[in-house]
Amino acid sequence: MKRLVIALILLALIFGSSCLSLLLLERDLAEIGSFAARLREESPSAELEKESEELFRLWNEKEKLLVIFVRHDVLDEVTVLMAELPSLARHREYGHFYSGLDVILARLDDLLDSARPTYRNLL
Repeated sequence: MKRLVIALILLALIFGSSCLSLLLLERDLAEIGSFAARLREESPSAELEKESEELFRLWNEKEKLLVIFVRHDVLDEVTVLMAELPSLARHREYGHFYSGLDVILARLDDLLDSARPTYRNLL
């Protein structure tokens, strides 16, 4: 009987930690995604560089926790893309800037989709 209780407690802990990690991942990626989407809608201006630096700062802050849940190669790719944004805005290369934001938004959506326990992901 003790083994059954211990097994049920362990199962509940695993389920709880999985749900908590998914909630944290969704919250952080949604925050970064909404900031990037808002930045995507802005017109080219001098403020774009400051805003993209703020986005990169937010990404670096959230990445410390995301490293626990997400593959590092995907995080490294997004980090490189985020790091390029302020320089692109500074040099007024707005086409590359906005295409970089589109890639970042797509990668964030892919990260979120791959983390959710859907039928496709479980198989």
